[in-house]
Amino acid sequence: MRPIRRFKLLNAKTFVCVRRPAVREQGLGGCKDIQTDIFARFCRTTLMLASAAAQAIPLTDPDDPRTWQSASVGTFAQLYCGANTLANRQAVITNGLLDDGVFNSAGFVTGTLITSVGQYSAQGGGTSLDTGLGDAFGVFDYSCCGAAASRFPAANAIDNQWLQTSNVVGETVWDLGFQASKAAVFNTIDHGPLPQEAIESTVYLSNDLVTWIQAVTERVWLEGFVSNTDVLWDGFSYAVGTGTGQTFRYASITHGGPGGLISDGDNEINGIMGLRGDFTPNPGDVPEPGTLTLLAVAVSAFAWSRRRRT
Repeated sequence: MRPIRRFKLLNAKTFVCVRRPAVREQGLGGCKDIQTDIFARFCRTTLMLASAAAQAIPLTDPDDPRTWQSASVGTFAQLYCGANTLANRQAVITNGLLDDGVFNSAGFVTGTLITSVGQYSAQGGGTSLDTGLGDAFGVFDYSCCGAAASRFPAANAIDNQWLQTSNVVGETVWDLGFQASKAAVFNTIDHGPLPQEAIESTVYLSNDLVTWIQAVTERVWLEGFVSNTDVLWDGFSYAVGTGTGQTFRYASITHGGPGGLISDGDNEINGIMGLRGDFTPNPGDVPEPGTLTLLAVAVSAFAWSRRRRT
């Protein structure tokens, strides 16, 4: 059975950054914490992260006996609620947090890296080597890193290319391309321990690149995003939001921080993309059924008119 990857519930805090100061506070790029921690709400309520229909069906059994890379439902209850109890496992289940499927990225448009400064910014993209097709590479083997020019292409596609970010909010920023309700984050695992090494980042969301809100994890696809489930480095694909339904245009990712299960000085980010509130693509990215129908009618009419002329 395939083991689990990565994911972490993030504390929802708000940070206001007027400019990037020379001195950082709390590892957040000098942003001042102006809102109290609401992390405990996840385990106190079964309603906070309830969402509409998603791409697949979340786990339903708090005592599900399966493990994913040695982690179980109880592992997440322990890590994010403080103890592996039935009540905490039920909170994980009720909130629809864990999905044992593969994230299907068909029809989704990847976010575009628009800012990359600070730590690791002169470093290019890394490459995960294991294809799951019987090659000689180990499951987490990789090469690092390419020329600096490869950094942006690595960040703008969901594949086996990844980059590392700094630990300062606003230094590594993606434009999601629309007012997203959620953002899907794709990590790459390069070593253990797991699941700690799987989610080793904190995500911040913004509409103006000035005010940043620390994201809350709302869904985790335990099998990652690669359809070949023999591939393990793709890690947990997970979706974050504001926790309040507020939309956002930009996402900044930092290594470590309050949203990470571990902080070891780096991370590996494959890419990010915006989602609607029901974890589906932006309507502008995929034609609506009515649009497809009209297109089909138009094509048929064009073909008929050509036949008439011949």
